[in-house]
Amino acid sequence: MATDHADVVLSERESPIRGEGRSSVRGDAAAVPASERDVTVDSTNTRKSAHLLRGGVSILTVAAFVVLVLGRRTALTRSLGRIGHPQWSWISLGIALEVSSMATFAMMQRRLLRVGGRRVGTRPMMATILAANALSVSVPVAGPELGAAFSFRRFKDQGADTSLAGWTLLVGGIASWFGAVAVLGAGGVLSGNVVVTGVTVLAGILAVFAGLALWFGVGRTRLRLVVTRSAAWAIRCVSRFASRPVQDPAAAVNGWIEGLGSLRPSKAEWGKVGGLGLANWLTDIGVLAMSILALGGAVPWRSLLLIYGLATLVGSLGITPGGLGLVEGTLCLGLVSTGLPAALALAAVLLYRLVSFWLVMASGWLVLLWLRFERLPHVVSISRSVAQ
Repeated sequence: MATDHADVVLSERESPIRGEGRSSVRGDAAAVPASERDVTVDSTNTRKSAHLLRGGVSILTVAAFVVLVLGRRTALTRSLGRIGHPQWSWISLGIALEVSSMATFAMMQRRLLRVGGRRVGTRPMMATILAANALSVSVPVAGPELGAAFSFRRFKDQGADTSLAGWTLLVGGIASWFGAVAVLGAGGVLSGNVVVTGVTVLAGILAVFAGLALWFGVGRTRLRLVVTRSAAWAIRCVSRFASRPVQDPAAAVNGWIEGLGSLRPSKAEWGKVGGLGLANWLTDIGVLAMSILALGGAVPWRSLLLIYGLATLVGSLGITPGGLGLVEGTLCLGLVSTGLPAALALAAVLLYRLVSFWLVMASGWLVLLWLRFERLPHVVSISRSVAQ
């Protein structure tokens, strides 16, 4: 919005007569049909209502979680007592697994950018992943959008064009989603849950066929026309919803498709990307197992994948930042259902979230501050060179 105001001020300054600049702005506003103005106002109100609804649900969920914790003060006290006497060797291994989880996700993003000819170092990519994750899991309501926007801007700063940056985010999210589906399906098989197994297998098959049909058919004229019209309509709706109109959505979609046409990874590359996406989840599951072992509990191996997969599914609904309260509750219920004592289950879940959520989020915010201060000397040096 600041850019829009700057453009208006600039046009007024460049106009020979100040009144002409003002009248042109008012004339442009008056030239907009009343129906379009009404649609823009309605979409803005809808967006505000959606944000308010989501924020209200988040507050109610967190409040319910706090009430539940306060009602279980005795079990929580016993759980905190267990956390105070852990086996540090298992905790160290759990931290190492969490670092490996973030590293595998960074490796997957690096490999996707390499398909488009962009090589990004390990440290810059790890910084991007940690900082984007911190924004995604800690900012209420708009966290995932902010995390994706930050990653997109970082990819652009590192030399990727718009198509490659968007493609990397899209394919990375799909690969991560397939990894989660595989974990949930394997959990259903190991635990003997036929319903979960059938639903996940069916969803995975449908997603694969839909992706293949879109990938191989987008080059055909008729399907490409359908995709272009649908995407342009979606962009137009989103731009109105966000109060940021796009001049020519169809041209933007065609340019993006042309850019995607040059990104054709080999089967080996797809296999590596999928393997890294699965490894990202498996190493995080290892952190949960290490948390249970660190407190002297027996890991329910046959049900662990299913419990973790369901908790991940619940947390991905976006009701609370990072699934706060929802993930803990789902994991506790699942572990208790396997015969684990309630105090031990709660302690293990709290320890797991301390490592996989709070520690990673704190690291991401430190990285954000480091990136912020790293840019300051560069900006100062540019301003000094311009002044000289």
